[in-house]
Amino acid sequence: MATMDTSDIFASESQGGEEEYEEELTAAEVLGKLQEAWMNEKHSPELLEPRMDIVECMLDQISTMEGNLARLGRGDPRLPVHRLELSRIKFVVNSYLRSRLAKVQRHVFHYTGEGEARGKMTQEEETFATSYRESVTSLFNTLVLRNLPAGAWDPEKMVPPVPHPNPSQAVFARVLEDRAGLEVRDESGGGRDETVDLVAGSQHLVQYGMVRSLVGEGCLSLI
Repeated sequence: MATMDTSDIFASESQGGEEEYEEELTAAEVLGKLQEAWMNEKHSPELLEPRMDIVECMLDQISTMEGNLARLGRGDPRLPVHRLELSRIKFVVNSYLRSRLAKVQRHVFHYTGEGEARGKMTQEEETFATSYRESVTSLFNTLVLRNLPAGAWDPEKMVPPVPHPNPSQAVFARVLEDRAGLEVRDESGGGRDETVDLVAGSQHLVQYGMVRSLVGEGCLSLI
């Protein structure tokens, strides 16, 4: 997603009280980080580590931008252009948050069960997931489960298990940093395993599970 030069509407007359995050990154760089987190979350089959630090910093910048726009004259030619850019930034923030909640809803029993998956949610997402699970379970009980023997349905003991993110899903990835020796396994059993050297700037179609750790490290970006 291409962005414009928003330095003039990010700028504020008062520079006091800036977030610690902004001491290392400019507002435009924070926006770039947000877009990268958004694309990774959008294309990943599972919840990634939450980047609420970036979201909160961007929300602060949005407030600054709106204040700066309010000071522009009605006839200022910059006004409609910057309003459009502000709308685009708000869309990215909202889409990022919606993508995470959609995954929680899709695999609510996975993310609210035992294991490390629960740790991928923020406190607010965990509260939402708990409430959503209770609502779904109540609906299941009303429609079907109350007619089954007690204890006949337990999402923690189901075979096959409840729906969960598919690590074998194919994803497009762009290499951000050189990384040698990625093992690509042939899961069909044909013995066509190979080792691939990833070169910065190249793009690949791979199974998500094979590059999960590289996405987390920031070496790859999903596209």
